[in-house]
Amino acid sequence: MHQPPRAVGGGVSGRVTSPVKEDLLRTQGIYYVAPNRVELREFELGDPDFSEVQIELKATALCAWDQALYKGILPAGTTYPFLHGHEGAGIVRKVGARVKGFVEGDLVTAMGDNAALWGHYANVPQTALAKLRPDVTDFEHWQAEPVSCAMNGIEWCGVVPGDRVAVIGTGFMGLLLVQGLVHTAAAEVVAIEINPVRLELAKRFGATQTINPHTAEGTEALEALAARPYDIVVEAAGTQEALDYHYSLLRKQGRLCIFSWHKDGPRSVDLGAWHMSGYEVGNASPSISPNFSRIFARAVPLMEKGVFDLKPLVTHVMSPEQAPELFEIAAHQSDGYIKGVIRW
Repeated sequence: MHQPPRAVGGGVSGRVTSPVKEDLLRTQGIYYVAPNRVELREFELGDPDFSEVQIELKATALCAWDQALYKGILPAGTTYPFLHGHEGAGIVRKVGARVKGFVEGDLVTAMGDNAALWGHYANVPQTALAKLRPDVTDFEHWQAEPVSCAMNGIEWCGVVPGDRVAVIGTGFMGLLLVQGLVHTAAAEVVAIEINPVRLELAKRFGATQTINPHTAEGTEALEALAARPYDIVVEAAGTQEALDYHYSLLRKQGRLCIFSWHKDGPRSVDLGAWHMSGYEVGNASPSISPNFSRIFARAVPLMEKGVFDLKPLVTHVMSPEQAPELFEIAAHQSDGYIKGVIRW
């Protein structure tokens, strides 16, 4: 989930060393060491606790929060170096004494804000794991944590049959939202985005209409939409400009789903307009869910069914040694980047 790492000066995020056991596993991890700088370093990992599972990561994904950490946007009190990572998939190597449902050799997808999944090995609570099919080899395409976040956002939207939905921003998460929303009973799912490649993907995934607001044609299309406002607007771009589109797109008593995490500064909203229009406004982060593990457990079956498909979205797969290059590409959204994964 998109949560900050614990403040761990000179150490790592999560429990990675054991002061009791001397039989420690020496492994590697991708550490944040300074703004705009990551390094592959060695560290020692103890045995999993009673309710934990130790996994060998085969793939760790890079998300928008990782990009923010890379740029130096850190929670108060956090000091370098630290190990983080919350999107991964791999193989179970050890299980804690009280763990049920997982055995050594199981293939799993993992989540967790303090699980330190940028390590080659990590100890993860069993509640943060879901099993994969035993024949999975493309671990980079089985990152269930971001899928769970999209599912959480869609659940909060509460789509009623016949609802018309607009998704503003079709980056990686926005495209996952489109994938999921077209499988609901929504009558329309329109995608609004300034990147033509991502708009084409949204259309491929089933978006009813795609609009680039930075074009003359797109401006006309937005004006046409304003004449018949939408029941639900999902803001998934993370910018003031994108957030402001909802004023003209959302009907009275409509639902505004603020999906983005606006990490780079405050935003302005017109509370008078919200009041007079009777908008229902929600911050659809993982924190809104009373049981995010329940959503996570449901993600893999939907991925297996093809409702959510990461294959067209993972644009960059690199080795741990190439991590600095991958983080730099992601930070600048260059080279056609949508989603990056380190393959161990």
